[in-house]
Amino acid sequence: MSLDDIKFSPFLVKKLYRKSLIDSSFAEKPPIENLSIKDIEKLQFVNNDILKKEDDLIKFLGKNDKQILVLVNEPDHAFLGDDELSFLLTILNACSISMADAALVNSNHNEAVEYEKLMSQFSPSIILFLGIEPQQLGFPVQIPMYQVQQYNKQQYLCAPSLEILSKNKEEKKQLWLCLKKIFSIS
Repeated sequence: MSLDDIKFSPFLVKKLYRKSLIDSSFAEKPPIENLSIKDIEKLQFVNNDILKKEDDLIKFLGKNDKQILVLVNEPDHAFLGDDELSFLLTILNACSISMADAALVNSNHNEAVEYEKLMSQFSPSIILFLGIEPQQLGFPVQIPMYQVQQYNKQQYLCAPSLEILSKNKEEKKQLWLCLKKIFSIS
């Protein structure tokens, strides 16, 4: 092992070079006492605007890589219970999709959930309503259960909750037929 191959942990580097390393971001900032009242007001406005934007964001699980929005209404959990989440992952896996491809939103724990905000934040191409009606979230469409609908260059599907689906074989079959159509599965 040569000296070129030695690797230090960030903790050790910080300890070794405690007095010789300079935080450049700190050095560039003017001291607070040199700021004018207008500068402080601008900073406060920016900070409030950032906080407001973060508060307006809808909390979701997943990465939404393929713009697939899964909407649920689960009052007892942040997103889904363990059994329901496991069942959803099984469904997505059968469609060759992972949670990285989708965004799971629990409307029960998101006050900001409404049609316009969902469209602007997620830009979905596929929207699955599981245990919730589109009208409850202000969607301008009415969708019968197990009927794939097209609207605004998006595909919509309504189905019962994951809890009901997981316990009923006929419901699973109907859902699978629709998902095969949406995801072009033969």
